[in-house]
Amino acid sequence: MEADKSIERTGPKSARAARSYDVSAERLASAIEKAIRSLRRWEAEASSNGDIRAVRSTRLLKFKDDVTVKISGGEEASEATFESESRIGKSDLGQNPKNLEELLSAVDRELDDSS
Repeated sequence: MEADKSIERTGPKSARAARSYDVSAERLASAIEKAIRSLRRWEAEASSNGDIRAVRSTRLLKFKDDVTVKISGGEEASEATFESESRIGKSDLGQNPKNLEELLSAVDRELDDSS
């Protein structure tokens, strides 16, 4: 469903991924919101104007990472940019790319289940 599967490090405590989907922006937003609700240690926050926000807490020390998804597109296809950034520290020790991998896999499952 998506073309490029790479996750880019945008800094020592952040990561980014962009995906294209063959579904409407509305359907993609719904799948992302359901994916977030299905994941442990993830909490949905405010969503508006094509942006979805969530917080992912680490297992051991409960550090919080902010995750933002920006969605654009129309009825036939859509694109999303996923970003994850740690709130504290100088490094995420690789957690933010893992956050995005976890969310992207959950989104793919949601879209596959709703096909």
